[in-house]
Amino acid sequence: MSRVRFIFIGMAILLIGLTALPAAAQGLWTAEYFSNPYLQGPPAAIFSEASPSHNWGAGSPNPSLPADYFSARWTSTQTLAAGTYQLTVRADDGVRVLVNGLPYIDEWHVASGSTYTATLNLPAGTHTFVVEYYEATGLAFLEYSFGGGVPGGATATVNTAMLNVRATPNPFTGAILTRITRGQMYTVIGRNADTSWLQLDVNGLPGWVNARYVVAVNVQNVPVTDPGTRPTGATATVITYALNVRAAPNPFTGAILTRIRFGETYPVVGRNADSSWIQLNVSGVIGWVNRSYTAVIGLETVPVTDPGTRPTGATATVITGQLNVRAAPNPFTGAILTRINLGETYPVVGRNAASTWLQLNVNGIIGWVNARYVAASNLANVPVTG
Repeated sequence: MSRVRFIFIGMAILLIGLTALPAAAQGLWTAEYFSNPYLQGPPAAIFSEASPSHNWGAGSPNPSLPADYFSARWTSTQTLAAGTYQLTVRADDGVRVLVNGLPYIDEWHVASGSTYTATLNLPAGTHTFVVEYYEATGLAFLEYSFGGGVPGGATATVNTAMLNVRATPNPFTGAILTRITRGQMYTVIGRNADTSWLQLDVNGLPGWVNARYVVAVNVQNVPVTDPGTRPTGATATVITYALNVRAAPNPFTGAILTRIRFGETYPVVGRNADSSWIQLNVSGVIGWVNRSYTAVIGLETVPVTDPGTRPTGATATVITGQLNVRAAPNPFTGAILTRINLGETYPVVGRNAASTWLQLNVNGIIGWVNARYVAASNLANVPVTG
C-alpha cells in the first residue's frame, strides 16, 4: 500500500518517546509545521519550542494551518553523556524518529496506537534529534520523552494521570511550565533540602514536581538546587511593624504571600542584583521583602536568585510604535505595567516555553511583551520563567 494512501487514512499521533538527558546542555527545538501531510514545500509556520509535546485536540497548531492533514518536524541538538538510551514511540499513524540522521524508528504507515521502541548506544557529545509526524483527521496530540543514560542515575517516573512541572518548588507561587503524564520518566537534576520536591530535566526544560506524584530512584546523591532551602548563613530581622512577603521582588506585581512582624528573624536565601530586595524562607514560604525594612547579617554570602536581574545576554528591540509591558504573558489578564517605544532596547530576562512572550527588564520593571513586536537576539540562554 502506498505511503500516500497511508497518510490520508491516518488519524492523530501520540508520541511517548525522549525523556530528559543526564549531563545535558539542551537547546530549544525548531518546529516546522506544514499545511500538507507530506512535510513538503516551505513550512507554513516555524517556531522555537521547548519540547515537541503538544495537545491540539480537534484544533490546529496555528491559524495558518488546517486542523486536518498537516504535518510537523521538530529538530534539536542535544549534548549527552555516554550511555544506553531507550526510545519509545506510540503512534496512531505514521511516525519517524531520527538520531544523527539514522532512522531508529520509521513506521510511516497506518497504525492504531501501536508502540515502537528502540535502544540507542550513544557516545558522549552532541547529537541531532528529528521527530516527524503527520495528522490526517481526528484529534491531534504529541507527548515526547527519552530515558536512560548514565547507569545508576537518578530518575523519576510519573505515577499520576497528569503532573504540573513548575518554575519553583511551590504549588502557590511556582508558575506551571508544562505538564507530564503517567508513565513518563525523566532525569532528576536537583531537589529541595527534604526531597519533598524534585527538579527534573523535561526534554531540556528544568522544572519542579512534587515528589509524592513520582516514583524516584537514586536521588540520594542529587544536589540540593532549591535556593529556598539551601542555607546561606544570612539572616534578616524585621524593623518595621509589618512587612509584606511577596512572590516577586516588585511591589506592584509581586503577590503578597504572607506578612511578617517587627522583631522576627528569618533565613535569607536569595537577593536581586543590587540587594534592594531579599528572598526569605518564612517557615517554608519562600518570598521577597524590601531590604530597607530589615536588618540583614551576612548578605555577602547570598546568591542572586531573581531572574529579573540575572543577566542572560539577550536583548529585545521594539519594532512597533508603542508596546505594552504586562504583568503576565497574556493580553487579557496581564495588567499593563508600562509602555515602551519604537527603537528602544532592553535586556531579556525570561520567556514562556514557546518563546511567544518575552520577559524584559525595563529600567527595573520586570514585565512581559509579545515577541512579535520586538527583534530579539541570543534567546538560547534565556530561562523559561512563565
